Amino acid sequence: MYLSKTFICVLLAATALCCGCSQRDDMVGEERQATVESQEALVTFRLQTNATTVAGTRSAEDSYQHVQGTADEYKVTTARVYFFDAPTKLFAKTVVLKELKRQGSDANGNIVYETERVAVPQGTYDIFVTANTDRVLTTTTEEAFLADIDSTTYVRAQIDDISGGVVMTNRASANLATVLRNSREVNDENVVSVTLERVLARIDIAKSRETFELTDDNGRQYASVTLDGHYIVNLPKYYYSFRHTAVLTTLEVPQWDVNEHFGNINDVNGYVIDPDFFKKTIDASQFTNDDKYYEHFATDSNSPAAISWTAFKPVAETPQYNTAYCLENCALQPAQKNGYSTGVIFRARMEPYNNVYQLAANGELTLVTDKQAYPEVLYYWNYNFYDSAAALSKAVGGTVTGQNLDMYRAQKFEKSDDGYRCYYKYWIRHLDNYKNTTMGVMEFGVVRNNLYRLLIANVSGLGSGDGETPIDPDTPDEGETYLKVVLNVKPWIVRDLTDIVL
Repeated sequence: MYLSKTFICVLLAATALCCGCSQRDDMVGEERQATVESQEALVTFRLQTNATTVAGTRSAEDSYQHVQGTADEYKVTTARVYFFDAPTKLFAKTVVLKELKRQGSDANGNIVYETERVAVPQGTYDIFVTANTDRVLTTTTEEAFLADIDSTTYVRAQIDDISGGVVMTNRASANLATVLRNSREVNDENVVSVTLERVLARIDIAKSRETFELTDDNGRQYASVTLDGHYIVNLPKYYYSFRHTAVLTTLEVPQWDVNEHFGNINDVNGYVIDPDFFKKTIDASQFTNDDKYYEHFATDSNSPAAISWTAFKPVAETPQYNTAYCLENCALQPAQKNGYSTGVIFRARMEPYNNVYQLAANGELTLVTDKQAYPEVLYYWNYNFYDSAAALSKAVGGTVTGQNLDMYRAQKFEKSDDGYRCYYKYWIRHLDNYKNTTMGVMEFGVVRNNLYRLLIANVSGLGSGDGETPIDPDTPDEGETYLKVVLNVKPWIVRDLTDIVL
């Protein structure tokens, strides 16, 4: 009996001790949970993507006009957030945002999406966002992360279908040193606003009418041209995941700094930098394109027979534009040349206007009245056409051959199945300095998140003939052509560059 009482006492003591341990363990668990929660920030992301842009100041970034984007151009379906520790610039965490709720638009015409809260350890972060892409950027340092070149997302340089959404990123300098505090301390109000911009530019092309009449200095018609196709050249296939900018006066690679080189374009000597920017020297003929950086490389496009032309849409009261998307392409001021810049080749059918002459047996020039008798090759000089080199020689008072046409400012046009062909070239301007003989900084180029709208308003002369569109890579983009283009570079960002005679 004594042993039983003793056993019972020991058992009760052990039970009490165990209960005490259980209570203490429970208390420690609560303390640990409170510590974890106190170190955690619950973050809501507010993503903004441009649908329209309010009018701004004309500069390398802003312009006078805006245009409404399409749903496919501004939608955000998924986003990935990269967190780097701000003091050390080391990678900390990545979060995928899938539950995006569209909240409407703000006063600046931005479409706003809001996310469910995500948990992030409290701290101070440099925050970078990519949207509408499954590609994951892997790195341990911020510097390597920002140097990433994407050559896989857009395999083709000219993008016609964006129904899946356009890849977007934020300006890398926009969300630096963002403090995320523990949720209890800030009542769960960690809200990070991120403005996204498309990595693509948009090019719209249309013509104001079907046929353009060409007249001489006295208003007499001498020919007509009908633009029936176009082809975009010098389209890059690689791009920086996050846009690079720099202030440059020489072709010298800067020491990249996230504050200096990943924000706005400086209005004084400011450039957008693409992955091949520093390969584009003033000697454009030395650019080989061996790595196929350019699709539709301009100097490979000198044979129109090898080109797949895009037909113009029918002319209507409201211009009907063909739309294509491409990656950004810029060069240093003295390197803004035909061998590098993104441009458009236009194809046209040319028809003489009752002014084709032949050399008669008596040595005089006579008019060819039967259009069916027009030859396979026509020679043009001083607003008239000639059916042979001999007839042209008679007109100019010299001996003309196929090799010295330039000396007489003459041209040759070859007949194809659908008439005589001529070709025009236009190099896309980003920021016109309105000085036709002086090249401007960032004057010629294509920049992401911009819309370049080309409406052919008039044609003032004959384009190049003889079956070729000769492109000399070292020819500066600043020069004379015979196209009058109403060009609006629009934000997405819109620039009003109207009534340009090229």
